Amino acid sequence: MNDFQKLSDCIAYYQTYHLTKHKYQWRANALKYFDCFPLDQLRRFHVKQYFALRSVEVSNATINREVSFARAAINRVNSDFELKLSNPFNDVKFVEQDYIPSYLKQEDYQKLLQSAKELNYHDLHDYIVLLAMTGCRPQEVRTLEWDNVHFDKKQFIVRNCWSKSKKTLYKYLNQTALEVLERRSKNRIGKWVFTNPATNKPIDSYHKCFVKLRQHAGVKCTFYDLRHSYASWLVQGAIPIYTVKDLLGHRDVTTTQRYAHLNYETYCKALEVIG
Repeated sequence: MNDFQKLSDCIAYYQTYHLTKHKYQWRANALKYFDCFPLDQLRRFHVKQYFALRSVEVSNATINREVSFARAAINRVNSDFELKLSNPFNDVKFVEQDYIPSYLKQEDYQKLLQSAKELNYHDLHDYIVLLAMTGCRPQEVRTLEWDNVHFDKKQFIVRNCWSKSKKTLYKYLNQTALEVLERRSKNRIGKWVFTNPATNKPIDSYHKCFVKLRQHAGVKCTFYDLRHSYASWLVQGAIPIYTVKDLLGHRDVTTTQRYAHLNYETYCKALEVIG
């Protein structure tokens, strides 16, 4: 009997013995979804189910990188231990389009918030506000601890295991985000801002509620689109692209440049110089 009963066993081995600079822990965390299945029972349709759930939060390109990571982990275990573990991640790649970030118009964002109130999704309402007002990745807000929230400085700290750089980020809070956190602080029930009272651990997902919320609001979006909306609204407000880069925590401004086309008024004014 081998020691690799679940996907996370393969990933842990792969991280320990074959990865040096980056352990890609954020991918390992996302792939824990598959640990509810024994490795020898994992099938291709489980991967497709994962895609359906994960695509609510992230792009197909991100899912492809996670699938590739899982595939590499199993293949490495098979190679090193001369095993023949089934690998349902082989030859799986979801269609990627030329990437243009999708973002919400302000009226659609308000529809989401109004629908959350009407459906009494109070936690989801606050989660959406913090995503849109801080530009955090969904998992960064879900795992935010109260010890990292500093009301006096109007900021919270993301001890970042979710980005490629693993860089610690300081997220600055506008009045809207600050009010949400202050209100939640008065009724805190655990060490995390979004604690699951049943498990006393950070909330795992708002996926099911978000599906109902979007249907009620008549708005198509993903949680990650709220991060894109944050960046897009800043660019449309003529905030310098390097400031947006720093606020998002991008390592390279070329990543942030994908939003630059939204600042069309600045470009039009620039052309007036020669016209």
